Amino acid sequence: MRRSNGNVLLLLFTSSALLLSACQTGAVLPATSAPLTVLGTVDAASADIVAAQIVLKRGKHVVEATVPVHQSEFQGVLQVPLGQWELTVYLVDAEGKVLYQSKPQSTEISYGTGSTVELVLRPAASTVHITLDLDNYIFRNLALRARIYFNDQLYEVVRPNAETPFETQLEISPGSYEFKVELYTESFHIGNRLGPGIWQVIHIGENEELFLTWKPESEELVITGRVETLLPAPTGVTVTGDSSQIEISWEPVNHWNLQGYIVLAQTNPLERFQVLTSSSHGITSIIHAPDSESFSSTVTYVVAAVSRYGLVGYYSEPRVWSP
Repeated sequence: MRRSNGNVLLLLFTSSALLLSACQTGAVLPATSAPLTVLGTVDAASADIVAAQIVLKRGKHVVEATVPVHQSEFQGVLQVPLGQWELTVYLVDAEGKVLYQSKPQSTEISYGTGSTVELVLRPAASTVHITLDLDNYIFRNLALRARIYFNDQLYEVVRPNAETPFETQLEISPGSYEFKVELYTESFHIGNRLGPGIWQVIHIGENEELFLTWKPESEELVITGRVETLLPAPTGVTVTGDSSQIEISWEPVNHWNLQGYIVLAQTNPLERFQVLTSSSHGITSIIHAPDSESFSSTVTYVVAAVSRYGLVGYYSEPRVWSP
C-alpha cells in the first residue's frame, strides 16, 4: 500500500515546574526534572495511524511514552530529567508498524523555562532487498565485493566466496534515487574494480518492501580480422645519375594487394634508413636530388612495396650510389 507523502508536524511544549519543599525553615530545593508536553497534529490524516511513540535518548538512558492519536492529534506528557536529549517521534498503526518518523533532534530540558520545538515527520524507511545476479557475468567467480549507491549514500557488501549468494537488505527512506552498483574482487581498491557502474533511477514507495535484482551491464563485442602477408621485395633495383640527379628504378611487384612503393636512403652507416618518398601503384622510378651539404660521398638506397592497408613489405637488396 502506498500512502500520501504529506508532512506531519509536531509542536512540542516544555514546561518546567519548580518543586518546592513546604517546611517551616522555608528552604527551596531545585527541580531535577521537568514535565515535557508533546502536542502533535497530523496534517496528512491517515486512518491507519493509531498511536504516537515519543522517545527521548541520552547515551544509554531512554524515556518513552506511547499516546493515542485521535482525529489527527495527540498529546503526551513525560517527566524528563534536565539536560540535553535526542527526541524522536514515531507514528504507528495498530500492529505497531512505523508509518512516519521524525528526524532525531536535540532537545534541551532546562530548569524553570519552557521551549517550543517543531518537528517534521517523514514516512518511515522501507525495506529494500537487493540481489546481485551474476549468472551470466564473465567475472562472476572474481566478484566478491560490491558498492551499492543510493544517491551519495554508499553501502558495501562482501561475500566470503563465489558460491555464496550476493544479496543484502537495506532500510531506505521513500523517494526517488539514483542507483548504481560496482563490483570488486578481493578489496575495494580502485585497481580491483571490475568495471564502472551505470546510474539508474529507482523509486521507493512508502511502507514498501521492495525486491531489486541487479545484473551487470554488458555489450556484444564483434571481432573480425584478416591475415595479411608481407609483400615480396622489389627486384631489379638500379641507381644511376650524377650528383645533381639520381634515378632509382625497379621492376614492378605483381600482387593483388599492392598499393605502391616507398624508397629509403641511408647516408651514414651509423644511422637508420630514412624515407625519401612514396609512389603509387604503377610508378616504378623516382628522381632524387641529394643535398651536397648533408649527404656524404655515398648513398645507399632500398625499395619496398606497400599493401593497401599500409603494411610495408620486404626491403630490396641495397644499392649504393657514389660520385
